[in-house]
Parts: sequence; C-alpha cells; structure tokens
Amino acid sequence: MTIPDPGVAETVSDGVRRILAPNPGPMTHHGTNTWIVGEGRVAVIDPGPADPVHLSALRRALRGEVVTHILVTHPHADHSPLALGLSVETGAPILGFGPHDAGRSTIMRELALSGDLGGGEGRDTAFNPDKRVGDGDLVTGDHWRLEVLHTPGHFAGHLSFRLGDMLFSGDHVMDWATTLVSPPDGDVAHFIATSERLADMGLTACHTGHGDSISDPADRLMELVSHRRNREAS
Repeated sequence: MTIPDPGVAETVSDGVRRILAPNPGPMTHHGTNTWIVGEGRVAVIDPGPADPVHLSALRRALRGEVVTHILVTHPHADHSPLALGLSVETGAPILGFGPHDAGRSTIMRELALSGDLGGGEGRDTAFNPDKRVGDGDLVTGDHWRLEVLHTPGHFAGHLSFRLGDMLFSGDHVMDWATTLVSPPDGDVAHFIATSERLADMGLTACHTGHGDSISDPADRLMELVSHRRNREAS
C-alpha cells in the first residue's frame, strides 16, 4: 500500500475524501482517517485527535465549503476530541450515539461498577454529542445521504455510516489488524452479531478508521468472526 501523506486531502471515490491525521502508533496504524462526504455542503466523519496540526489540515481542505454535520463513530481519543474544535469553527452540530458509556449492556455496566474490568483504552470521557443518533436514522445533505447503523462490538456506542453500498466503519473492521474488543466497552458477542449483520448487506467497500479501505467487506468480516470463534474455542 501507499501510505497517504498526513494532512493532505485524498479523493477516494466520487464525493468522498480522506485526510490522515498525524497520529501513527500501534493502535492507530498510520493514523486516524478523517472522512469528508460531499462537495460544497459536506459532512465530516471522525475529526480525529485534539491536534492543532490536523485541525489546520481540515481547515485547508474545507476552505470554501460549509460543514453541515460532524459525525463521530465512537468516543475514543483518536476519533472524537477534535469534533468540538471543528464545531466551534464551523457551527456544525456533532452527532453521535451518546456519551462514552452509552450503550453498554447491563452486565458490562455491572462489571464496570464492580471494578473487575480494565478496558477503556483511550476513552474520550468529555464527549457529549449535540444530537444523539441511532440505528436507522438518516443524515442528509446536498446529493448525499448517510444511514446510521449501530455497530457495537469494539465499543458499545459504536456507529457506522452507510453511503449507498459503502460503509464508514470506524474501528469495527480494518484491513491491517483484528479489532480490539476489550470490556467494558467491547463485547465479543456484539462484535460477532454486528459483523454477521454487515456481511449480509452487500457492501462493496468499507472506509475504515485506520488503514486502507476494504474492497471485500463480507470476506473480511467473516474472517474476523472466524478468528473470534476460534479464540473462544481455544
């Protein structure tokens, strides 16, 4: 693969651009992918970490355009913190599932309260969207429409956003690594159910939170399901 230059807007398909944040690491690969959907009046998906350099890159890429929506797949520190700064600059509302602990199952809430679980890798505990969205909601703009999908597994309140037969999949699926599923935010049963659901949707591409887009989403998703089931069996 060719590693994109951080801060440079790259056209991935008609009406879809990617800007790589300068936060490479073992959990983020080359960095966080920020996605811009549309032209003129646009949505920004996963603004990324609270990094002034990345904010400047987004400002350059969006010059002359209007940001109508800021969407966050999940409140991890490499995906959501810059949403607030971008919202202040553009006036666009922030959309997400809810605060960092929203969507946890009863057992995960109880275990978290008991102190028996670690987890919480890099949660953005300050995150609180202006508007909560959930499964089946629609976010529309000029010549684009995003369907909101609740996709728990990596994170209880994880969202993905469907654009036609493409999916902005956050951290649910990636091409370069298996997905971290760490309680109390992660849940293996939810991860498997979500993966099987997405695999049946006829998607042609997943635009991921880190790494390259995936051109065979169903195969990759079922590969991850098999990996999880084999780990459970062992």
